[in-house]
Amino acid sequence: MTIDSVTDMSVSPALKSAPQRSREATSQRLRASARTLFAERGLHKVTTHEIANRAGVASGTFYLHFKDKHDLFREIVFEAIESLKARLEVARQEDSRDHLAAMRQRASELLRFAEENGDVVRILFGRDHAGGGLGADVLDHLVGWVAEDLEHRRSHAEVPVMTDPMVAAQAIVGMWARVITWWAESQPGTDRDTVLETLVTMQLSGVIGIQSDICG
Repeated sequence: MTIDSVTDMSVSPALKSAPQRSREATSQRLRASARTLFAERGLHKVTTHEIANRAGVASGTFYLHFKDKHDLFREIVFEAIESLKARLEVARQEDSRDHLAAMRQRASELLRFAEENGDVVRILFGRDHAGGGLGADVLDHLVGWVAEDLEHRRSHAEVPVMTDPMVAAQAIVGMWARVITWWAESQPGTDRDTVLETLVTMQLSGVIGIQSDICG
């Protein structure tokens, strides 16, 4: 399955037939069941039978919707990532003259994503790396989006990007992944606002060359 093959949920329910609506409802129950079980026990310790049972459907029904639990997990992950990208896109539309506000909005959305999807973050990037190669796929997906954004900003002279956009994107996404994983795994004593301001300051001073003391 490719990233672009995630089910399009934007079609109005009124335009769908009863069988289509029933199929989508079953698929959503399987997704909800899987997320709960994955969060409780991790990806490797959950079976498709358990997912189906918790969703209230027959075991064989699972395979009418997904190839295996890894296929289902991939859909769950990329639905979450598309939601994150949509939020980051809103931040990108902030007034380009107010770079600090846009950066802070992005970091805030990133932390909100970690709060709402801690189970996904832990499986993808946590210490047991249960998500396997899917974590790398997610990072590559986000790197491409960030690099495109930085290239756009550099070409339009919106911000003084002082390095190669692809290298900068790798650094930004790597920082994001490590910080939100650390936060999602342990919820340490560091409060949300401190994490937010640190992310903003590091990105401003380290990527586009703006002195970090403007955040003071």
